[in-house]
Amino acid sequence: MRPLEYMKDVGWLGSDIWFAHGIHFNEEELAELAATGTGIAHCPVSNQKLSSGTAAVPAMLQRGIPVGLAVDGSASNDGSNMLAELKIALLIAKLTWGIDSLSARDVLAMATRGGARLLGREDIGSLAPGKAADLFLVRADSIDYAGCLDPITALVTCGSSETVDTTIVNGRVVVEKGRLLTMQEEEIARLGNAAAGELRAKAGIA
Repeated sequence: MRPLEYMKDVGWLGSDIWFAHGIHFNEEELAELAATGTGIAHCPVSNQKLSSGTAAVPAMLQRGIPVGLAVDGSASNDGSNMLAELKIALLIAKLTWGIDSLSARDVLAMATRGGARLLGREDIGSLAPGKAADLFLVRADSIDYAGCLDPITALVTCGSSETVDTTIVNGRVVVEKGRLLTMQEEEIARLGNAAAGELRAKAGIA
């Protein structure tokens, strides 16, 4: 029994269900996902690091399968950088499925409205009255975007997390001028290094 067949057998398909990665589905299974509204969280950086394969995202979108963009966990994504994930999602699709298989706008839609749809959230995913004020701002006059005419393509193909100037979560500014306001970054780094050192010591790694 294949994994999706088992999920169907135990009643775990539907619009309130999503699976991570979704790499190894065949045509029949893609049709089942589309018919049931079952979603996929696409994690392209993790998939490449683990050499897992490439999800057929263009085919999923064509069939109306809900697809969101994700980073997976620290075990298979060292940076958890969503802007990097945007770029990798676009490039791996073009490399695998063809130059016109996915656009920068497709990828941005997966990362915003697509993720909200997977989570069953109507209060996030886009900017509109009554929705959470979740957004980030980049400086269009930075060197990263010099010469770029299309801001969406520029964000997806040229941007990095370092270009984010301001981040607002539910109306609250949490990053300003590229630095966290809610925590001390240096202290976080110190604690992280200390924890890593303890783990290495326990594992007997110098």
